[in-house]
Amino acid sequence: MGFLLFVFLLPYVCACLWGHVGEETREVVADREQRKEIQAAVPYWVEVSMEWGTWELPAEEYLIYRLAETMQGDYEKEALKAQAVLLRTEVVQSYKMQKNGRIQVEDAGFTTFYHENSQEGLEQYQQAVEETKGLYLCYQGQPVQASYFKVSNGQTRDAGEVWHTDKCPYLTGIACEQDRASGEWSSTVVIDRDHYIRCLRTIVGEAYSEDTLWNDGEFTYDKAGYVTEVIYTEEEKETEIDGETFRHLFGLHSASFETDRDELQIVFHVTGVGHGFGMSQYGANCRALNGETYDAILKDFFPETELAKFE
Repeated sequence: MGFLLFVFLLPYVCACLWGHVGEETREVVADREQRKEIQAAVPYWVEVSMEWGTWELPAEEYLIYRLAETMQGDYEKEALKAQAVLLRTEVVQSYKMQKNGRIQVEDAGFTTFYHENSQEGLEQYQQAVEETKGLYLCYQGQPVQASYFKVSNGQTRDAGEVWHTDKCPYLTGIACEQDRASGEWSSTVVIDRDHYIRCLRTIVGEAYSEDTLWNDGEFTYDKAGYVTEVIYTEEEKETEIDGETFRHLFGLHSASFETDRDELQIVFHVTGVGHGFGMSQYGANCRALNGETYDAILKDFFPETELAKFE
């Protein structure tokens, strides 16, 4: 009797077990097919390397998060749009190098965006990306070096002068007097003598005396007022430290600085925030407040360039 009951119920048991598995299998297949359709419709993807693996997302969605990382949300829409175009220009340049519709980037704060999985608080960034969809900045048909930074010292830098190249004529000195109104324009850093010398020795080693490192650094400035190099000389030895390397060594906001020192400490009087090449974000926002559109802002900071559409 028990055997007959088992035989009678067996089809129902199989239907419950394998029928459910079949539904799950169909769902997985459907998800895969849907993903293939999306990937076919969106030819350009970004692969973000996370701790747990790789997060794949369409390039335009990636730009929303990237924009949120790199610019203040309370800035004017036209300034945000100008920044969105510069970020897309970086991405386009990477795609042109890779030539396979995919680029890989490291997780630079994207973990937060992934876990929140929400557009809340990103509306202004999403709008800026959507309203500039596909647009990037180019010079003679090629993506520009899309440099940007937070606040200038009152003038952007000339790449030709500093880097000794004629390949980026659009990275030239642009007046940004309005940047002086930024609350971050001026900063002061005080370093004691021993710490200053220890930091320098991480680059020059033990080959120089303390007196040379403390008193004899020769600071060279570009026309915009940023330090381009610091040179230490002793007997027949000479070591040159790049201005950007020097400023990061001491945690300075920019390489635009003057110094005061006594026997115990050195005081850095710093102006601006960032490397000084390309677009000042604060300056862009000031221009937007004055009624300039994003394309005009980009033309101000990158003369001789034009907008192009990336399809």
